[in-house]
Amino acid sequence: MNKTIYIYGLIRPQEKNIRYVGKSVNPKRRLYQHIFNARNNKPNNLHLLRWIKKIINDGLLPEYIILEECNKKNWKEKEKYWIKELIKNKLCNRHEGGIEPPNLTGYKQTAEHRKNESIARKGKPQWIDIPHPLLGKYGNDNPNYGRKRSKEFCELMRKQRLENNGMKGVKLSKKRIKQIKENNSKGVALIDDKGNILKKYQSHKEAEKELNLYGGSVGRVCSGEYRHTKGYKFKRL
Repeated sequence: MNKTIYIYGLIRPQEKNIRYVGKSVNPKRRLYQHIFNARNNKPNNLHLLRWIKKIINDGLLPEYIILEECNKKNWKEKEKYWIKELIKNKLCNRHEGGIEPPNLTGYKQTAEHRKNESIARKGKPQWIDIPHPLLGKYGNDNPNYGRKRSKEFCELMRKQRLENNGMKGVKLSKKRIKQIKENNSKGVALIDDKGNILKKYQSHKEAEKELNLYGGSVGRVCSGEYRHTKGYKFKRL
C-alpha cells in the first residue's frame, strides 16, 4: 500500500510567506522534529534553525500548511516545483529538492571522521552565515565575513570571560534588590488589540502560570521588547 506523501510549507504564525518546503508522510510530527532540533541546537539546516529559533524567542511556534498531496513516484518533482515556485520568499531550503536522505540507521562515524570535522570547525565564528546554494551568499557587507579567529584571540576571549564574567562577584545593594522585587511584583493587565483590559493579574508570574507562558515573556511584552506572546498582549498597571 502506497502511503500519501505530503509536500508542506512552514510559516510564521499570522503570516502567509512560506519560508521552508519539505515532504513527509506525517507533516505534524515533522514540524515537532524541526522545533526540537531548533530548541536543542541541532543544526541539520542552519538557516532553518535560526529562523525557527527567532520565532520561538518571540514566544511563538512555526506552523505548517499542506501544499500538495502526492505519492512515492512523483513527490520529488512536486517538491522541486514548489521550491522553485516559492524561491522568491527566501526559502531556508539548502538544495533544490527531490533528494532522498540516505538511510543512516546504525551508522557510526569513524574516529578519523570526527577528528577531521573537529579540525574543520576550529577557529570559525559561529555567527557568520554560510553560502546558500539557491539564494547566494549572505553577510558579504560584514567586514569579518569568512574571517577565521586566531588561536591567540580565542585564548584572550576565554580569559576575559573567566575574569570578567558580567555580574560575577558583584553584590547588589539593598536598594537595587528592592527595586528588582518591586518591578517583578507589579500588576499587569491582559488587553485586547484596542487596549481594553480583559483581566488583571497581581504579578507577571501569575499571568504566565495561568496562561502557560514562558517565564519572563510577560515582562518583555510590557517593556515593548515583544509585541505579544502566544497572541496575548499585556500592559503594566
